[in-house]
Amino acid sequence: MPRTLLLSMWSARLGVALALSACASQRGDDQATAAAVNDLLKEYSASLNSGDLDRWVALWTDDGIQMPPGEPAVIGKERIRTRNGAGLDRFRFDMGINNEEIRVAGDWAFIRGTYRATLKPKQGGDPLLIDGKYMSILAKQPDGSWKVHRDIFNSNVAGQ
Repeated sequence: MPRTLLLSMWSARLGVALALSACASQRGDDQATAAAVNDLLKEYSASLNSGDLDRWVALWTDDGIQMPPGEPAVIGKERIRTRNGAGLDRFRFDMGINNEEIRVAGDWAFIRGTYRATLKPKQGGDPLLIDGKYMSILAKQPDGSWKVHRDIFNSNVAGQ
């Protein structure tokens, strides 16, 4: 067998081996990212459910933007703190998040899902039941963690 053919076959095998290795590594990276994103979402709801504003705000980038329904965008971590602190002052949260999609592009992750929450007024009264959906962009941090960078959400119930 000619030497050039042997080298070509060896190079092709090496290329296939490297490609398969990269695919396995990518799957591992995707699984690690999915686990980190799901942990972030658990912490997101747990911090709201416990009423811990500082813990919840720590999940946001400094230049995060929250886009609530029927309101202008809330720009920056401190404004996000102020807006959501008012809600935590008035209500006890019981929230669950169901992430349905994760797409990763380098240091960005795009997530989409649904949430349900019961907001019980601290001063008494009927609880508010919320059934909604969200789409968020997460930013990977230098330490490898993920934070909420952009977040838009709305209700599935008319008038909410």
